[in-house]
Amino acid sequence: MSAEEERINQMVEDIISNAKNEAREFTKEAKQQTLEILEKGKIIAEREKEEIIEMKSKTITELEKQQIASINLQARREILQKKEEEITKTFTSAKEELKKFVSKPAYTKVLSSLIVEAGIAIGGGNLLVKARKADKAKLKELANLAKEVTKKSGTKSSLKLATETINSIGGVIVHLDDESITIDNTFEARLEQKYRSIRTDVAKSLFI
Repeated sequence: MSAEEERINQMVEDIISNAKNEAREFTKEAKQQTLEILEKGKIIAEREKEEIIEMKSKTITELEKQQIASINLQARREILQKKEEEITKTFTSAKEELKKFVSKPAYTKVLSSLIVEAGIAIGGGNLLVKARKADKAKLKELANLAKEVTKKSGTKSSLKLATETINSIGGVIVHLDDESITIDNTFEARLEQKYRSIRTDVAKSLFI
């Protein structure tokens, strides 16, 4: 083999060797890039998984909060209902006691106090008193009661028993003779005021 042929053969071998080296290097780089891409994919997938889990966790937490709030509200409503039932029972018992009380001597004094209180609240003047038919006989001192209203209201006052009677457990309704102002001082009206006040206080204490 001539020197020229040997040189050519060596050149070919060098080219083939270089090509093999380049191919190995390329393969190595390709593998590394592939690994990096896969790793990045894992990281992104893991991040997305965590975001999904976090979002679901927040959703579950919000649902739990809503459920707890709903349970608390329902519990408060049930407590309010139970308390209302107890309040109603108490006021029913109070009505029964008042029905018994109107037959006692002390009732006449209470009746007078309710008339004076209503007269003062109106501001005095010419007043009409509506009472139960059974109580008319108890109201013989209206003139003296009118003097008390005059003194405490600062306005000259008179009290007249109306012919019209009321259907009530006890107490009176007092109004100006022109009926522009009326005070309901019956036992039912007083109890209703107390009932509303107590019910409001109970509701406030439960829903604050």
